[in-house]
Amino acid sequence: MDRALAELLNPPTGVVALAATHVESGRTWRHNEHLRLPAASLIKLPILAAFWETVEAGRLDPGERVSVSAEALRVEGTGVLKALAPGLQPTWSDLATLMITVSDNVATNMIIDRLGMEAIQGWIDKAGLAETRIERRMMDRSAMSSGRGNWTSAADMEAVLIAIAAGTCVSGEASREIRRVLEAQQIQDRLARRRGEGVRVANKTGNFADVIHDAAIANWSEGTLVIAVLTQGVPPPWHAMDAIAEIGALLVQVCAESG
Repeated sequence: MDRALAELLNPPTGVVALAATHVESGRTWRHNEHLRLPAASLIKLPILAAFWETVEAGRLDPGERVSVSAEALRVEGTGVLKALAPGLQPTWSDLATLMITVSDNVATNMIIDRLGMEAIQGWIDKAGLAETRIERRMMDRSAMSSGRGNWTSAADMEAVLIAIAAGTCVSGEASREIRRVLEAQQIQDRLARRRGEGVRVANKTGNFADVIHDAAIANWSEGTLVIAVLTQGVPPPWHAMDAIAEIGALLVQVCAESG
């Protein structure tokens, strides 16, 4: 099994980064864990935490309805809002849910604009996520052309998920809300694909160009595995997805067998 894991973590082309912890035993797995990589949609996880921090500070009402303008709908990439007519009035909480469960870029940009990138980066810095930065809105081609990007690492994503699992991400209530949304995730083609019988996965994926990621809290009757697997330049994309699924399955098996 160690040999199989080593092969998955060292592909012929590209890089794989792993940070994982078996909560009950404290056992960890690390590989390129502090390598800063393009975050893709994993950046939406700290955005969600900053969202709930703003709610708890009384600066945002999650039940307030907001109109989705025609301009807001002009965003490339994932999501469902861009396929709907302008004028829809979801709540801020609805937008936060869509940002995670279907990785909606329209919803994400509306939340970024409402919170402000400085406030989001402020939460990231307070959380000690040394490799994570938000420098642009989702699919902002002009910002990309000028060299601005969103960045993170496997270690940073694992740290956020460990806090969520422990109920210490922003607060206990915020952690429960974040986990509820992660558990409703609709993109199940990586860590959740080979979850095994009785294993529940709460996750957030990310993919853009040659970047394929997934980060999750995996639970079974007697255990919890927090895992982040980030990849870049592993061709083709389905091979990176297969590797992520296999890494998750191997580590869940190890943890379950060890009790």
